[in-house]
Amino acid sequence: MAIRIREVETRADRKEWVRFAFEHYRGDPYWVPPIISDDLAYFDPDRNPAFEVSQVRRFLAQSGGRTVGRVCASVNELEAGKLGHHRGRFGWFESMDDPEVAGRLLEAARDWLRGQRCTEMTGPQGLADLDPEGLLIEGFERLPTISGSYNPPYYRQLLEGFGLTRDADYIEYRLRVPDESPLLERLRKRYGGGDRYRVVTCRSRRELLGHAPAIWELLEAAFAPLYGVVPLTDAQREYYTRKYFHYLDPELVKLPFSREGELVGFFIGMPGLSRALQRARGHLLPFGFVPILRDYRRPETVEFLLAGVKPGEPSAVVTAVTLIEMYDTLRRRGVRFMETNRELEDNTTVNRIWLNFEQDYFRRSRVYRMSI
Repeated sequence: MAIRIREVETRADRKEWVRFAFEHYRGDPYWVPPIISDDLAYFDPDRNPAFEVSQVRRFLAQSGGRTVGRVCASVNELEAGKLGHHRGRFGWFESMDDPEVAGRLLEAARDWLRGQRCTEMTGPQGLADLDPEGLLIEGFERLPTISGSYNPPYYRQLLEGFGLTRDADYIEYRLRVPDESPLLERLRKRYGGGDRYRVVTCRSRRELLGHAPAIWELLEAAFAPLYGVVPLTDAQREYYTRKYFHYLDPELVKLPFSREGELVGFFIGMPGLSRALQRARGHLLPFGFVPILRDYRRPETVEFLLAGVKPGEPSAVVTAVTLIEMYDTLRRRGVRFMETNRELEDNTTVNRIWLNFEQDYFRRSRVYRMSI
């Protein structure tokens, strides 16, 4: 079939970019739709400060008068400064099951990135590291988290058929919250006395927001050595503070402090809202907010969004005291499951912890790479 690739430029193009995913996944019980207004705002250069440090192009594939795929290409100048060379990213890849469609889309991304002096292309990735990334390759039969990835199984063949190869794997666990945990009881006896660290649970969002600058500083320091991590500008920190911190449940954020009063870590959870977002169908109004609010207040699942420990502090100890506090909160609130979100497969320190809990299932996603 004749395939036309065109760049997203007009307002109609931007709406079509979002609409295609809803058409593509229609009837799929595992796809979690975004809030449409959020997707449109994310790609608005006047509203997302990532555009201040990134060059971005989006492409649509069309055939026979209908859209059959999409992809985004981006170059983050801060990442180039960290790496010493330009690495291009592709993301938001969606395609019908046709190697020609996928190939034309990926060619458009690759060719544009070459023009930006990039020597390699990686993805799927967002404009920044707090955006969804990775292609799902195991765990298709389960609902993803709201920040996780989901795609049809055939996407793997499309990307690898184009010549992309594995660069890094992430794994996610869905774990049952146990009534009793021998591991946590051992940790409680060993570290739960509060002699070295004091774990704070904020009483309000206002109090939590007061800790946001310190959390960002610690996050940047803790995550800097990790795969693909790019520094955030002050404007991006403010953007993500508005996007996430205002909606966090303060009771699900655990902040360990040293005896000297210094923040030495963070453990951030959020009520699982995937099923609520499915029921909202991309809209908060007029009634989409109802299931979201209900699941927010009484979650069956809590997702662990982010966790970090200040470099130089004993990671195992800080992780233990915060995990104990989080577990006690989950038990008191009747939460049945916890989802870990993506952790690098080689992050054995964290992954070994989750192996001590009963696993409901796990998922694997992959970031691909190719030289260009």
